[in-house]
Amino acid sequence: MNAGPAPRTADVDVPQARALAAETIALVRHWLTEASKVPVDASAQQLAGVLKDPNGLDFTVGFVDGVVRPEDLNVAARNLAALAPKVPAFLPWYMRSAVQLGGTMAPVLPQVVIPIARRVLREMVGHLIVDATDAKLGPAIAKIRKDGIKLNVNLLGEAVLGEHEASRRLEGTHTLLARPDVDYVSIKVSSTVAPHSAWAFDEAVEHVVEKLTPLFTRAASFANPSTGQKAKFINLDMEEYKDLDMTIAVFTRILDKPEFKDLEAGIVLQAYLPDALSAMIRLQDWAAERRANGGAAIKVRVVKGANLPMEQVESSLHDWPLATWHTKQDSDTNYKRVINYSLHPDRIKNIRIGVAGHNLFDIAFAWLLAKQRGVESGIEFEMLLGMAQGQAEAVKKDVGSLLLYTPVVHPAEFDVAIAYLIRRLEEGASQDNFMSAVFELSENEVLFEREKQRFLASLDTLDD
Repeated sequence: MNAGPAPRTADVDVPQARALAAETIALVRHWLTEASKVPVDASAQQLAGVLKDPNGLDFTVGFVDGVVRPEDLNVAARNLAALAPKVPAFLPWYMRSAVQLGGTMAPVLPQVVIPIARRVLREMVGHLIVDATDAKLGPAIAKIRKDGIKLNVNLLGEAVLGEHEASRRLEGTHTLLARPDVDYVSIKVSSTVAPHSAWAFDEAVEHVVEKLTPLFTRAASFANPSTGQKAKFINLDMEEYKDLDMTIAVFTRILDKPEFKDLEAGIVLQAYLPDALSAMIRLQDWAAERRANGGAAIKVRVVKGANLPMEQVESSLHDWPLATWHTKQDSDTNYKRVINYSLHPDRIKNIRIGVAGHNLFDIAFAWLLAKQRGVESGIEFEMLLGMAQGQAEAVKKDVGSLLLYTPVVHPAEFDVAIAYLIRRLEEGASQDNFMSAVFELSENEVLFEREKQRFLASLDTLDD
């Protein structure tokens, strides 16, 4: 399980990348100025304010986990009563009063109080998730999608522990892909089959390939050369380090099928894994051969990674070395290492790059590097729905378009969105994370300097 050191390649031009530091910082300041002119979404600002409160993360995670998740209203009522004294001061008075009163009344009238309390939370995080019901999804997509905005739709669901839930999730993604207003979906390999044995790798890969091939066939079926209509796009997502090799194997095995020679599809790489650069090089070698044989290019979505707590638990439980980099700084450096390697004319023709994240320094660096190397057409910028919308607008104005990662969930299954929400909440509260400063960066020079120094430090160690 030990993740080895990232490989070094002689043709990665580190001095050229470092030379962009001053221009990157200036572009970030420009974007912050532009973002300040965009009205802030009230729900997003409210959530950010709550997370700044000393009790904010504990309260919000406790609310999500203890009040929304339980099926038993009496359990939810007891948890609400315990949480009520911690209600963040930033909440509007009427919401604070509602929570405090609810905490008092919940044990007596749980069937009345708990549904109201849950509705309050949904209002606070509703901008992060879309209702998947037919009546709501279409209007939501129409509202979000506008000039320069595309959507990557991901169906959230229960943890997959058996074939029934796996089949259900896959069928749900088929349904999404069949919609005329959805042309791009994400799905994790781990959500398409029941947990598999680590000792039966080849058999597991074949099983997943068999399950996913019809989805890729559906995506390819939308291509119509006579009208210019393109195939729809499937992105293979991943969360855990243990899924890295399997996801790559499934992805390449499916696209090696003759019927998918002309189909462009995507895969995610997580930069907080030391293996990320070697994985990118493997994919580049495979994609170059595919292109040489007349096949389509692929896309790699580069993310920092959002499953660190689970990786730490796995490491502790099994006494394994941690699969990720040990520090956020190392992850930031590796992110730029992967981007720097990928943004070259001879590689971008094989693999388009999705720069995914909200760190403006990373985005500005990638954009300037792409322009310097003349590969702007091969790069796409991706953000999360509902996060830092003013900054997203400022970035879009310069780079031309954005792809929004859009999680959808059925209301009756809102509790399955908890894991996703908790990751977003932790990102917003952690001082190690850029998102903790997102609403103050333009006004708070101390926070700007903190993020600037982190950016410069990641450039300094690019060739370590």
